[in-house]
Amino acid sequence: MRLNFSRPAIALLAFLVAAPEVRALDLTLASDADIGKPNWTGFMINPYFGYETLKLNGPGAGYLRSPNGWRVGSAVGYDYQIPGSPIVVGTAAEAFFAWYEGGEKNFSGVKGRVYDFGDVRGRLGYAFGRFLVYGTGGYAYSDFEVKNTHLGTSDRQILNGWTAGVGIEWVYNKTFTLRGELDHTSYGSANFSSLPGQSSLSATLDAFKIEVVTRF
Repeated sequence: MRLNFSRPAIALLAFLVAAPEVRALDLTLASDADIGKPNWTGFMINPYFGYETLKLNGPGAGYLRSPNGWRVGSAVGYDYQIPGSPIVVGTAAEAFFAWYEGGEKNFSGVKGRVYDFGDVRGRLGYAFGRFLVYGTGGYAYSDFEVKNTHLGTSDRQILNGWTAGVGIEWVYNKTFTLRGELDHTSYGSANFSSLPGQSSLSATLDAFKIEVVTRF
């Protein structure tokens, strides 16, 4: 299996390994008294892995099954809580290695593969108690390849699109928060010469993520 590591993903993982705050784990659940009034300002890192299905759309979807598989990666970001206000604004970048694969459908000898994908997004939230509810959205991309074994050809394209979601985050202690997030991502279409008639493909991904976020 060939792995294609994107530069953004490599940078994120290197930062994750290097950060001393991430390695110094404090797993003790803090009380409300220990937490006090949370301040959401600061940097954050949240690794993630999951198993999902990328839904293919467009004329080319008639030749390929929607690819599914595992992804692993991380996000880094920064939040800022407006002083004296419950409003939190932030930004984050995510990058993932992906092992999404889909075989032929109604046409023999073709298969699809997602190598990596990611996004750059903003965030707007409202803090109360130990909770933060928020909405998020921004630019997304996916690196998608189609192979045709009959012709001995392959065609690899970057699908550009957008992502949007909502989530809730809860303060576990002064280092970690727990997050649940529901995202919808839509990737724009591109023509693939390895498909009959150079058919176009687009894709969507719906995912619910549960994450442990390190804040510092």
